Amino acid sequence: MELKVISFNLRYDKPDPGDHAWTVRKAAVAESIAHYAPDIIGTQEGMAHQLLDLHRLLPNYQSVGDDRTGVGMGERCAIFYRSGRLKCLNSGNFFLSDTPETPGSISPDWGNRVPRMTTWAVFAVVGEEETITVFNTHLDYNSAKARELGAKLVCDRISHLQPSESYTFLTGDFNAAPGSVPREMLGHSLPNGLHLYDALADIELEEQQTFHDFTGKAVDAVDTIYYDSRVSLRRIEIDHRQWLGVLPSDHFPVMAEFRSTGK
Repeated sequence: MELKVISFNLRYDKPDPGDHAWTVRKAAVAESIAHYAPDIIGTQEGMAHQLLDLHRLLPNYQSVGDDRTGVGMGERCAIFYRSGRLKCLNSGNFFLSDTPETPGSISPDWGNRVPRMTTWAVFAVVGEEETITVFNTHLDYNSAKARELGAKLVCDRISHLQPSESYTFLTGDFNAAPGSVPREMLGHSLPNGLHLYDALADIELEEQQTFHDFTGKAVDAVDTIYYDSRVSLRRIEIDHRQWLGVLPSDHFPVMAEFRSTGK
């Protein structure tokens, strides 16, 4: 099995001025995705109308994932998938709080000001025996405690999987740099035997940076893809290019290619 995965913070539609506006950027986002033709795209910050725009521009993709408020008006951690390659078998969401099954929930003592969440999905790969399980998250920006407890909750959910049944991937904007507590936590071996590797870990830290605030010069390494240790990383790239003459987002997307040899 070969698999292409992208992690892409889309930048929510604030709206922003000039070329930073979603109305301008949406075609560039779609163009970059069409170029790489990934099987999976873990997106962050997309709102309902932004995701609808991408569906119109990328008809070969479907998506799963609710919004973080629980009423349909907030940002999502939607997982897009190439419907000709993958079939969604199951999907869901949990919220990064003490009450993870409650949509829009916040735990005040965590220190986060807005709800945070994770979307997950299980996919069958057309023509293959393998299935894949994808988690996609966006950890809190303001609170280190919320990031650590959010990462702990993500690890806990992944540790309840049966590794023999599927290969596991985690995409996200972790709002934390390599070496931080949340990032180290996500890279530890889990009680069920799963071990996720950071796809960017073997390149220089400066080259791992993805957040650039529409300047084109990245200053923080917060986005990555974690992958199941039972698959091999064939290629990893942070896409610094403009598409259709504009920067698609204030984060550079991370693109990786993987290969498995069968369970």
